[in-house]
Amino acid sequence: MPKPLFYAGTAFCLFLALTSAVESTRELQSGVVSFIALHGFPLRPVQSASWAIVVALIAGMATAAMFLRMAALLAARNLFAAFMALVSVGGAVTSLTALVMLQARMLPLLRESNGALQPLSEMHFGAVMMLSYFIALSMLSLRPYFRIQASRVLSALVFLPLPLFILMLLQELFTKSSLAPLPASSPASFVFLAVLSVLFFSISVHCIRHRHLFLEMTNLRELLDSRLSWFPGVTPGNST
Repeated sequence: MPKPLFYAGTAFCLFLALTSAVESTRELQSGVVSFIALHGFPLRPVQSASWAIVVALIAGMATAAMFLRMAALLAARNLFAAFMALVSVGGAVTSLTALVMLQARMLPLLRESNGALQPLSEMHFGAVMMLSYFIALSMLSLRPYFRIQASRVLSALVFLPLPLFILMLLQELFTKSSLAPLPASSPASFVFLAVLSVLFFSISVHCIRHRHLFLEMTNLRELLDSRLSWFPGVTPGNST
């Protein structure tokens, strides 16, 4: 993995941790959910919102690169989990891209109070929920990697985002539907953001502590040596 991409990905993981913590605290104080360029109504200045969209895209791509590297390291031991991580991270990046493109389209319409905003708001709400689902699924699919390379606490924390997302979804389906474009504030959404903050901070620390796994070339033979020793008559390093 190129060094600039590794350090950028680690920095953006820390950035996402701080952003999630700030948004979680702000939601607890104000009771309003916000996301990237849409910080409630009225909207922030257009220039600031546009820069927020650009930063969100860069942060998403850099963080996805770190997760894909983890999936590559995991493939030698658990191919199914690595494949699930690849699909989940790809879905998260696709959802994020669609979401910020919708926000870019919604920015001028928000100032004009155009009637065309309502369909886009409904699509935006669905994209937010889909992005939350893929983020939670990505964390869960990488649990085998964290269980091997990281602490037990981190491998246990990755279980939490998916149940919290399910609670948010059940609230939207059976309790009270939110008004688009953002889901309503709830204890589940507050805890969801708080858990993501802890997870992204822990991942950034893990990446710095184990940077040799990301920067050095992957030696599949060394990763598979422990598996080869399971078979009788086969010793590590012996191809026969």
